Amino acid sequence: MNRIVKYIFTTLMTAAIIAYLLIAFAFVDNKEQTLTCRNINVIITNGDRSSFIDAGSVKSILLNCGEKVIGERLNKINTLKLKRILSTNKAIKSINVFTTIDANLNVEITQRNPVLRIQCENMRCYIDDTGYSFPLSPGSELNIPVVTGKILSIQKNENEKFMNQLYEFAVFLQKDAFWNKLIEQINVTNNRIEIIPQIGGHIIELGSLDNFKSKLNKLQKFYRYAMPAIGWDKYKILNIEYKNQIICKK
Repeated sequence: MNRIVKYIFTTLMTAAIIAYLLIAFAFVDNKEQTLTCRNINVIITNGDRSSFIDAGSVKSILLNCGEKVIGERLNKINTLKLKRILSTNKAIKSINVFTTIDANLNVEITQRNPVLRIQCENMRCYIDDTGYSFPLSPGSELNIPVVTGKILSIQKNENEKFMNQLYEFAVFLQKDAFWNKLIEQINVTNNRIEIIPQIGGHIIELGSLDNFKSKLNKLQKFYRYAMPAIGWDKYKILNIEYKNQIICKK
């Protein structure tokens, strides 16, 4: 008997929930058919680190894109088309456009997180933390390493290998508190790396990006134990390319 009562109760509750949802959906749909858009709300995440786009420019794009937004019925607003329009900005990683029954059009944007600014002779772009490259933005100032010089592109496979290593190197620098603060410029010559740190009057010759973690670990120990004694400006070049040694040049 208890099972029957429980079954009947569960069935009635399920039916009540379904009925409530149908009524709610009908209410929302009816609202969308009568309400007109009164405002555009823009939320941009990680805007404290990157400033590729702001709320004002997003609103301006939407109000001048040829699609009626303000004053248009909510169910007539083509949110997918508006999303495609905004997505032409390659600095946007993800975007969500939707309307709500408070008569607003809502835009939620996540910007890309650059780890490198490449300003080489044959390549100018940002590289983000997923390895995606997108055009430089003149109005955005970011505290990330700048890559200068020239990246080889004669042999495609070798160039792809180098770019993958450069991306891994940049992600490592961003996540490591010590190197993130120290390194400000990376110079590329024949796909070999020179690092210009923010302190000391020297250049770090890294060589290839193979085994870069062990090379930097070796240099970090040298900085910690040797540099305070001999002085940060004593050497002009620190070559850390070779295993188990650092070649210092005045």
